[in-house]
Order: sequence, then C-alpha cells, then structure tokens
Amino acid sequence: MRIGDELTIAPTELVAGGAALAKVDGFPIFVAGTYPGDVAVVRLVEVKKGFAQADLVRLVEASPFRRAVPCPVANECGGCDWTALRLDKQLEAKQRILTESLRRVGKIDPATLPPITVHPSPLNYRIRSRLHQDGGKVGFFASRTNQVVQLPAECEVVGPETARALSSGAGFTGSETAEIQIWEVDGKLVTEGELTIDGFHVTTDVFFQVNRHLLSTLRRLVADIASRSAKKETAVDLYSGVGFFSVPLAGVFANVSAIEGSAAAHACAARNVPENVTLVNAPVEWWVERMPRVDFVFLDPPRSGAKRNVIDAIATRAGSMVCFLACDPVTFARDASRLIASGWRLASLDLLDLFPNTHHVETLASFERAQ
Repeated sequence: MRIGDELTIAPTELVAGGAALAKVDGFPIFVAGTYPGDVAVVRLVEVKKGFAQADLVRLVEASPFRRAVPCPVANECGGCDWTALRLDKQLEAKQRILTESLRRVGKIDPATLPPITVHPSPLNYRIRSRLHQDGGKVGFFASRTNQVVQLPAECEVVGPETARALSSGAGFTGSETAEIQIWEVDGKLVTEGELTIDGFHVTTDVFFQVNRHLLSTLRRLVADIASRSAKKETAVDLYSGVGFFSVPLAGVFANVSAIEGSAAAHACAARNVPENVTLVNAPVEWWVERMPRVDFVFLDPPRSGAKRNVIDAIATRAGSMVCFLACDPVTFARDASRLIASGWRLASLDLLDLFPNTHHVETLASFERAQ
C-alpha cells in the first residue's frame, strides 16, 4: 500500500478518536467520516508499518445507521464528527469504545466489567462554545484546517440562541481574525465577565461543565456514589474547579478538601461552596504528596488523565471508595489499570453523553478496595 492509492473498504467499527476501522487483507485502515455498514472508496494519506490513514473519496453504499444530516455544513465543519450517524448508534459506539479502551489499554477483561449505564443528552447542549471569527464569518474551523466555516442556524452542537444569533451575523462585523468564546446562559450570550450557571458563580476564564442538560445528572450520580462510602467524615475533591462537585460532596461528608491549581477557579469556588469545604489553591500533583488518609476521593482530571503520583497517592490514602470522572477513555483505561493493580476494583460505570454528535466519551466510574 502506498500514499495516494484508492481502495474500497467496508468499516466494521468506530474507534477512540472518532475514525472508522476497516481492514484490507487484515491490514487496519482508519477513515474519518465513514461508519460501520458503509461501503466507500478511500484514498490513503498515511501508511505506517502497522496501519494506514485514509480520506473518504466517495460513498458506494451508505450505512443503514446513517441519518439525514440536519446541518448544511456537516461535510466541511470540524465542530462535530458524527453528525451523520444515528444518535442511538452513537451511544452504542461510545460504549464499545469505552470497553475496548479498558480491554486494549487497561488490559481489563470486559467480562469482569460492571454494567455500563448510559445517560443520553438532548442536542444544542453547549453552555460554552469556542468559535473563530474571520471577518464577518463566525463558526468552527473546517476539519484539519484553520478555515472558518460559518455557523448555520441548524447547528445541533451550540446552544440554540448561539446558533440563531451567530448564523445571522448579529454583533460580529469587521475584518479581524480571532478566537471567540460564547457562553449561553438562560438564553443570553456572554463573551466575558461573570455568570451564574445552575446556581454556581463562574467567570468566563474558568472551566465549567459544558453540557447544560446533564448538570444535575452529574451531581446526582456523584452524590449517589459518595453515599455508598462506609465512612462519611472526610472527602477530597481533586481538580475541583469552581466547586461543582465539592457542593454535593459537602452534603454527604462532614469535611471536604477541594484542591485546584487555577487561581481564577479557586476564587469562584470561594463563592460557591459551603463552610465544611476547605479550599486549597495548589497543583494537585504537589498536594497529593501531602494528602492525609481520607474516606473518599473524587477526581476530575484533564483529558490527559491523572499523573502517576496522583494515582499512587489515591491508591494508598483513599479509605474505601474512589470516584473518577474521565473525559478520555484511553487515559481513563490507563489510570483505571493502575488503580486495579494497586488493589482496587471497578464497582460501577456510567457513560454520560456530554458531547452528542462527536466521538468524545465521558465516563464516571467508582472503585472499591478489593476484598
């Protein structure tokens, strides 16, 4: 196989990262924009020793799992990558991606996993949208380019008012090129300053959960897991941000320590958490070296996962339960395998579809000390 070759493929599954996997004479080929059930002509753009990457040239036969694409710019816009796939099949693919990541990366036998509970989301879910402006054009970049694709009114990713306002060009004129962050709260658009979202004080320079529809579900699930802790004296919230999860933890445990490296998020948290939460503005990787033994640990690390010393500290100093919210199934599988190797077991798995129409998988897991 050589770069530039055109082949006819029939993908069999979707994998972490969003591409479809097909095999030609046993050789793996990854192609974005195709789905299981498609028959497609593709052009090789990268050939390695063990796999190849290809671009879609044309569909020969469309998968029965495709849906009528509602977005007029879906084929060029990079804001989402699974728009053409039926929503039920998106959820099935995400479950498989999670279990395959745990098997392949974490070396965890799928037969030993707890059942995965799936939490779907309505569309037009984004509280916060990071967009780009090029003159009077505002939208996401085209896939793999820095060319701005004008956001259409039919966009299913951003909030409904964001789609309506930006598709008409309201408030955005001139020739500048810039990144624009739009927050949509209670039907109002904000680009900078302070906000109140679901009762939480937030500034536009901090992280906040992006899916408006699943905020209460996230907090309820974490509180439910926390309530299973044998002891309820002390808990730690690592990567605690503005205190979004510290608040439900404070309703279960007598004392909660919330650890966050961002000064801006720490300042917001001071206005959000109750008195039984102690806020610490410090890097998690530094603080865990000093972490006392606690009854319960919750962590919500960045996409890159938790550093090894963080997992090691949790493994030795958490009492009987750990709750882990992960936004990448591959790094989660790595971190889960380290916890399991240190004497923990996976007790529950929830898949939250925080990013419909994309390949992103959000996992909430609980771990208990193995008997």
